[in-house]
Amino acid sequence: MNRTDRPVVPDGLPRLQAGFHPDPEQGACLMEYVSVLAGTTFSDHPRCTDPTLAELARLVNDASTDEGRPLLAAFAPALVATGPLGDPSRTAAVVRATVRTAAAALDDPAGLDRHLARAERRCTRVTGTGFLAGLARWLEPLHRQGPGRHRLDTAVTALTALPGPRRDAALRGTLAAAVAAATPLVPQRQAPPGVDAGAGGGDPGPLARRG
Repeated sequence: MNRTDRPVVPDGLPRLQAGFHPDPEQGACLMEYVSVLAGTTFSDHPRCTDPTLAELARLVNDASTDEGRPLLAAFAPALVATGPLGDPSRTAAVVRATVRTAAAALDDPAGLDRHLARAERRCTRVTGTGFLAGLARWLEPLHRQGPGRHRLDTAVTALTALPGPRRDAALRGTLAAAVAAATPLVPQRQAPPGVDAGAGGGDPGPLARRG
């Protein structure tokens, strides 16, 4: 990407960068950017975003190249509307989509085979019935912070071995797949009287920290 091809940062919004930022004037990671867009306290853990998607977004932000990172801003509007709390089926769907899409982008996905198989089993378990399914759902917070997070990190780390432009494209594709996996499972907000609940769709446009 040459200098003239880089997305223009809209006035009042921070520039996407890797790492931690104390305030928007010094830049922001994708999730800090989301907090600004949502009008909440500046943070890379805004409550407006599902925690598993937020974890993936932070990983993708930091793994992207400086040239590719600005393009992640297009995900911000979708990330704003996925919180505040994750549920077992959504977490499992996000992790499975992440590992599956990352594996498909690699020349040799063998390193992710075990993680994908376990992510698939987790999806089946938490959406099932019976004692074990109920136990799996009850243990969701521990799973999200442990095995779930580890699988996200492993998938993103595997993509960092790809050359720059290809890495950026694979990271964006992985985040897009995760958002798509979560979106059907996000409770729909009731539209105000007289407002079409289906209105407002379409391309969110190029709105451009890892804690």
